[in-house]
Amino acid sequence: MDELKSYTNLLLSKIAYAEELYGIKINYVPLIVRKEETIIFDKRDGKIKNLSEKRELSREELEKFKEEIIQNIKNGTVELYLTLTFGEDVGL
Repeated sequence: MDELKSYTNLLLSKIAYAEELYGIKINYVPLIVRKEETIIFDKRDGKIKNLSEKRELSREELEKFKEEIIQNIKNGTVELYLTLTFGEDVGL
C-alpha cells in the first residue's frame, strides 16, 4: 500500500498544478473507468472510492485495483481523464 500512497501523493501534486493552471477546483479524479464501474480518487479526503456506490474501497478491493491504478497514473491515463474533464468545463 505504500507504493499506492506515493502515487496518490504524486497525483495530489498534479491536481494542484491543474487547479492553478485552469483555475477550477477539482474534487475528484477518475483512476479507472470501465463500463460497469468507475474508481476515483477523492482529493477532499484522500480516499479511493467507487463512484457509483459512493463509498470508500475496502482493503481487499484496493489490493485488487492497486496495480491498475498505479499503471494508469504511470502511463498518463489519469492525466488524460483530467484533461478531458477540463475540456468539458473550460472549453477549448
